[in-house]
Amino acid sequence: MSNTWTICKRECNAYFTTPVGYVVIGTFALISGLSFTASFIFYAVMSEAPANYDMVAIPDFEETFLSPYLVYSGLIMLFIGPLVTMRLLAEEHNQGTIEMLYTHPIRDREIVFGKYFASLFILLLMMFIVCINMGIVYFFVEIEPAVLVFGLFTFFLMGAAFMSMGLFISSLCKSQITAATLTFGLFFVLFMMSYYSSDIPEENPAPEIWSESARAVTGSVYNVVRAVLLELPIDSHAKEMAQGVVQPKDIAYYVLYSSFFLFLTFRSLESRKWRIRR
Repeated sequence: MSNTWTICKRECNAYFTTPVGYVVIGTFALISGLSFTASFIFYAVMSEAPANYDMVAIPDFEETFLSPYLVYSGLIMLFIGPLVTMRLLAEEHNQGTIEMLYTHPIRDREIVFGKYFASLFILLLMMFIVCINMGIVYFFVEIEPAVLVFGLFTFFLMGAAFMSMGLFISSLCKSQITAATLTFGLFFVLFMMSYYSSDIPEENPAPEIWSESARAVTGSVYNVVRAVLLELPIDSHAKEMAQGVVQPKDIAYYVLYSSFFLFLTFRSLESRKWRIRR
């Protein structure tokens, strides 16, 4: 545990001895703050005259403002996440210091968790900014504190999932720029998947002229693929959680998502260690 803490502290110091940490936190604060202000003003205008927006009553605050804002804050990781994770292991490979880590009496899990916890520390700093915005919401709007707490928890789970994926990609690369580019590319693919997956039709795409057995097999495969595309995007499980509607399957999704990419990071380190020893 002491080695994990040492690596984590070393990485946290590295973020703020260079401009990276300040740029990341500052950029997130700016984008999140502008989004919060614009969304809050727009909701206030809608509430004053809901008929102008084809609404028969004042829109629900949690559904119209709170959930979209928190999910959007989590999706800012699409741009911020690669800056946080690109250096975690790629820099070690580029500078040749990864061999030193391998030769020291440090276990792979201490390296991986030390790096991962450092990225979560940056995530917590960004979460603090969201907390300030949630405090403003609580001051002006009557809302259950539990809803705000679950909303912040949703933001953290989304960010932790992004960080685990970025850490894995960083373990595969020797260049920070390559790691950041690949991480952003994968994040963007998942974002576009989320954007278009809801438009996938439910009907079996197999032509009518096919046999019943062929249509049944095609329909079964199509339904599995469609279900995966609907469930896989990171934000697909966050919308209801951000409104305080928490289901075990949504929490399990994010825990398994992060665990999966951490597992792949372990395998990546083991593979590199094996090649070095050869």
